Amino acid sequence: MFMKKRYVLSFNGSQHGAVVATRGSESQVRVDEGEMSPVTYRPVLGGKALSLRLNGRLHLIHLTGLDNKGSVQASIGGRTLDLTVMDELRAQALESLGDATGSGTIAADIPGLVVELKVKPGQIVHKGEPVIVVEAMKMQNELTTAITGTVVEICVAAGQPVNPGDKLVVIEPEPGL
Repeated sequence: MFMKKRYVLSFNGSQHGAVVATRGSESQVRVDEGEMSPVTYRPVLGGKALSLRLNGRLHLIHLTGLDNKGSVQASIGGRTLDLTVMDELRAQALESLGDATGSGTIAADIPGLVVELKVKPGQIVHKGEPVIVVEAMKMQNELTTAITGTVVEICVAAGQPVNPGDKLVVIEPEPGL
């Protein structure tokens, strides 16, 4: 029996639904109302890219994290695409909360392992600056701050596993920085 997980993909100003079904090492994917298609993938280049085979075609996808909300920049065949991928429940929760930008709390979006802390308590950070690296699904995700302020609390340590919603770093906003 396949285990299915639903995702919301946002790119080029539109949203698409996706279903990923797995059974052992076998995976299938469907976007919107399309057909389920076999897919294989594996991280390459030290986790900075994915080798993906879909419908018999091989794709190399370079990924760069853009923020701590699931946004990535994907480069495929020389084309660049800003893409946000999140599970359907998280997308619904964020939609019901409204725009939460400007928050000084950085939380884990997906299960992972803290690889590196890039800041220390008392340090001043600027909007967009990397503060922590979390590895998830063999990919290292550099999480950045949405605000300028002072790091007031680091809630995790390198090597610590984290779950969605776990508080990682708290930054107190400072006007005028």
